[in-house]
Amino acid sequence: MGLVNLEIIPRSTKGKNENRRLRAAGRIPAVVYGKERDSMMVELEAKPFTKAMTQLAGRAAIFSLAMGEVTDDDAIALLREVQRNPCTDEILHVDLMEIPRGVPVTVAVSVQVVGENAATRSGEAAVAMSLQAVEISCLPRELPEYITIDITELELNDKIFVRDIVAPVGEVISDPEILVLNIKPQVLEVEEEEELEEGEEGAEGAEGADSEGDDEKKDD
Repeated sequence: MGLVNLEIIPRSTKGKNENRRLRAAGRIPAVVYGKERDSMMVELEAKPFTKAMTQLAGRAAIFSLAMGEVTDDDAIALLREVQRNPCTDEILHVDLMEIPRGVPVTVAVSVQVVGENAATRSGEAAVAMSLQAVEISCLPRELPEYITIDITELELNDKIFVRDIVAPVGEVISDPEILVLNIKPQVLEVEEEEELEEGEEGAEGAEGADSEGDDEKKDD
């Protein structure tokens, strides 16, 4: 997920009772902290915010904050903290940190594999993922939804490291020596299954022999 549009509604009241009223109405109290202006108390619609958090799945969240219709002049903010009810997991309060315009941010972006090569198509190999996301530094409005890795030209046992990734925008800043994926042979898994089956058959044979021996003793 790239830049997420988030509608905010200014609020002038605060306190526990007011926050309970907001949550009962399906909204979440929040604060936008700014480096170039005073902090602003706002409220968010609970359903779209909760949905966005689920889709982000723990990755860094950057929001375009709109008051009504979305425009290019809307403020951009990084999610700083989400307070939850420890028993129900309900979101109680959200803190957002405004990002000054023109300042790059560092964000983890998901890796998406596309394409198919001869080894994976034949079933001889499979794609083994070692890294699900890489960190890139870019301007917030340029944030890509994901980084694509095309495996079409890869062969059996080929590997992709962070150093092999070219980000569509900005700069990749994760450790270049980290393994992202490799085209792993499936033969080893088949051999392990065969060995396991042979071991089970041997164990069953031994049990059968022991059983026959016991029967002979009984006959004696």
